[in-house]
Amino acid sequence: MRKVKCLLPALAAALLLSSCSGGSGDRDILEEFRESLGTELLFAADIRADYGERVFDCSINYKGDVDAGTMTVSSPELLAGVTVELADSGASLKYGGVEVYTGEILPGGLSPVDAVPLLLGCWSGGLATESVRETLDGEECLAVLFDVDDRVDTRTWIEVRTLLPLRSEITLDGYTVITVDFRDMKISEPQLSS
Repeated sequence: MRKVKCLLPALAAALLLSSCSGGSGDRDILEEFRESLGTELLFAADIRADYGERVFDCSINYKGDVDAGTMTVSSPELLAGVTVELADSGASLKYGGVEVYTGEILPGGLSPVDAVPLLLGCWSGGLATESVRETLDGEECLAVLFDVDDRVDTRTWIEVRTLLPLRSEITLDGYTVITVDFRDMKISEPQLSS
């Protein structure tokens, strides 16, 4: 009887944790999403960085994979057409030898330009600590929380039907500082060179 009494609290805790972090169906959705990222990604995104005293908005188009790609700014008009090459070494907005400063808001100098590579890294291999089903813009989504470090988290809403991300948020100390809304997402097989 004593073993049963000890086992019951442990079983209750396990059930509670499994309901908070998503069931096996949710893990399957996340795993299928991650497997699909081994191919070429094409998307447009609207990025908003909230600095508290001011907000910086930009729109980009991305072509590449989770490790490297090209990001082209489509707005604001002043930066339209600027191309950013993303690689393991990071990213910065450069045009004609001049670097455009968009502002640091996260530890390590993360700016709105760095949001895309951070998110791609989380999607492909980041530590997913929580998942929950939510509705976003009328679509059933799996909202997945990724732990970046002790101050920074990202949350991505993956549409269950298409396995495509709809939105991501980057939080610093519990406050949302960058929001990324994805549009026209396509994940396709890379072209083989002959």
